[in-house]
Amino acid sequence: MSSYIDMHDGIDYLVPEWERLARRTETSPFLWPGWISAWWRAFGAGQLQIIAAYEHGRLTGVLPLHRLYGRLGSTTNYHTPLFGFLAEDEVAVEQLSRSLFSRRPRRVDLGFLSPTDLGISQVRNAAADAHYQVFTELRQVAPYVDTDEPWEAYEKRLRRKFRSELRRRRRRLEEEGRLTLELSDGTHRLGEQLEEGFRIEGSGWKQARGTSINSHMATRRFYTEVAQWASERGWLRLAFLRLDGQAIAFDFCLECNRIHYLLKTGYDPAYRQFAPGMLIRHLMLTRAFSDEISTYDFLGDSYGWKQEWTHSLQGRYFMRMFASTTLGSLDRAVFVHGRPAAKRVKRLAGSILGAYDNPFLSRGSAMERTTNR
Repeated sequence: MSSYIDMHDGIDYLVPEWERLARRTETSPFLWPGWISAWWRAFGAGQLQIIAAYEHGRLTGVLPLHRLYGRLGSTTNYHTPLFGFLAEDEVAVEQLSRSLFSRRPRRVDLGFLSPTDLGISQVRNAAADAHYQVFTELRQVAPYVDTDEPWEAYEKRLRRKFRSELRRRRRRLEEEGRLTLELSDGTHRLGEQLEEGFRIEGSGWKQARGTSINSHMATRRFYTEVAQWASERGWLRLAFLRLDGQAIAFDFCLECNRIHYLLKTGYDPAYRQFAPGMLIRHLMLTRAFSDEISTYDFLGDSYGWKQEWTHSLQGRYFMRMFASTTLGSLDRAVFVHGRPAAKRVKRLAGSILGAYDNPFLSRGSAMERTTNR
């Protein structure tokens, strides 16, 4: 049999082949085993289920998922910039897509897919054949800047008042002391640099809202492991804006395949009047235009401060697919209409199954609570 699918419940066994496939396809860092492994150790729940496609014994496709209470989902959350089908060709994409429904999960969730991902259309076809109802949402997020043109041409398109304000804030800050940009790949003193950077990233409103790296042990563990993994491959970029040696702004970034990814950023609120966050962005963009970088990717949502630098956005698809079963219908009702409709479906399910204390239905009720926690 030349083409076949295999299922794995661990990552380590696949790492060598998985990395070779990622390197051949020049995929983003977020589909490499190192990223998925760090994510799973920090945030994983349920059972890891990695779908692997093979052609003549060679790995040609990988789709990392996790199964929880009958639901199959991508290994993604708020900290995931991009997910997708890591595949060498369309044959592998089709194999991965159809295998999603082979074990009849009650629901399949895939998030953070690029519009260019061949898996989107293949999954729709496979879902239709398996009689799953599909809901697809496209969000315009992830601002980016193409950096192949001259810096002067790009900078000139920025708002004149914004450029003037940047120059004014920088002059005022330089009156306070010596301003420098420090860039590190993490090969030396990584632990100290992460400690300093995480402290800056979490100062101010992020820490208060619980969204900083230091707010949760799992989040800190994730970014620490990602930093160690990326540093080993030469992809890590830790940037510090310093005033007389003191860090007042920080970026946690990756650079891979000529793309600069801004994962986390923050600044010391004590220097808010000087706009250190905007100043470090100006310096890092200047560097991207002068270095061998083709794209500066802001990642995440299109916040107002990002729109000062670009209006170019990337789309991200979110796919929700529900089985044509009682529990699949219950999940779909929760997703589409909310809990009142779900209760009506639950009552209907009870009449179909014969009693509300049916063990199968009781498990469904627990799933409903878990799904919507």
